[in-house]
Amino acid sequence: MSDPNEVLGQLLSPAQAATLDAAGRQVWTTAAAALESLHGAAPSLTGLDGRLVMPDEITGEFGRPHLTVPFELSTNQDQAATAYLVIETDSAAAYLESQADNPDDQEQQTIVIASTILGQVLQSLNNAVFGRSDAGLVVAIDDTTANSMPVILQALDDPCLLLRGTLSGAHELPLALVLPGTFLDIMAGAMESAIAVAAVDASLESPPATEAFSLGLTQEELEAAELLDMEIPSDSASSFAAPEPPPLPREPTPIGPAASRARFAPVGEAPAPTARSGIDLLAGLQMNVTVELGRTELTVSEVLGLGPGSVIELDRLAGEPVDILVNDRLIARGEVVVVDENFGIRVVEVVRRGVEQEERVG
Repeated sequence: MSDPNEVLGQLLSPAQAATLDAAGRQVWTTAAAALESLHGAAPSLTGLDGRLVMPDEITGEFGRPHLTVPFELSTNQDQAATAYLVIETDSAAAYLESQADNPDDQEQQTIVIASTILGQVLQSLNNAVFGRSDAGLVVAIDDTTANSMPVILQALDDPCLLLRGTLSGAHELPLALVLPGTFLDIMAGAMESAIAVAAVDASLESPPATEAFSLGLTQEELEAAELLDMEIPSDSASSFAAPEPPPLPREPTPIGPAASRARFAPVGEAPAPTARSGIDLLAGLQMNVTVELGRTELTVSEVLGLGPGSVIELDRLAGEPVDILVNDRLIARGEVVVVDENFGIRVVEVVRRGVEQEERVG
């Protein structure tokens, strides 16, 4: 298993590799916290392995059904690059607890859940990590697609860092991250100032080292504390205390007639947080729903000539179903109805993911 930091040293300068290593640790800490807030349990990342590859060498590694999530990086210096997160479809559906009646619907549902959760995580990363950059660094998620990684790799000619690992929670989710050299180079340059700021902040926030963490309390000192009402076994005390010289004898604190020793009820075990299912995680999220009546293309002169009374002819026949889009993604079609005094849409067809892609290309 190769250390990703050592592999970075083969592709970038030592200073860039160190910057990306520090940035990667911040990214994981922030992403893990965001995932914990969604799932109710802290995730772990195991088996992290990195290697330097050429894109055409690894196309055969993505033959199983998978989802590809592009991460687009941009800065205020007109720099841009894209990296790709790849997760197996079946593993993602199990990890996100996506359930549907047939495989096509489950794939689309898994794409929606994964895209939404990753969008929430990325928002946290932009706020807490990337936003510290002086270069105006922003990372955004493009459309998640199914089984597209081999085609993407064939179009790349940049050496890449391939990271593989397993995200563990209620289920395990193997994942791969393809990071082209251009993406890493821009990220290292943009994050250099952010890492320096984070280091300064950490030094200011860290409490000064004191002897409080090395104070060794002996058995006699513990028994002399009037709040203790039971004897602590000597082996337990020695496991927490460093050896100290014998303490000076001291008198117990006197307890007056109106005072008594404090007695505390035993603390029961805290209930384990209940993990929520994939759909439950998204129940409170707001999504933009748009109904599209039709489209057309106009020249600049035609647009300038529009005025009251102008009629724009659309590419859809009268009576045809209208498109229903969620977050700009076509999910269904419906017919226009009137509810009381408002327009409404009655869903007549749910559009599968493959059909949507074919229509967009067409």
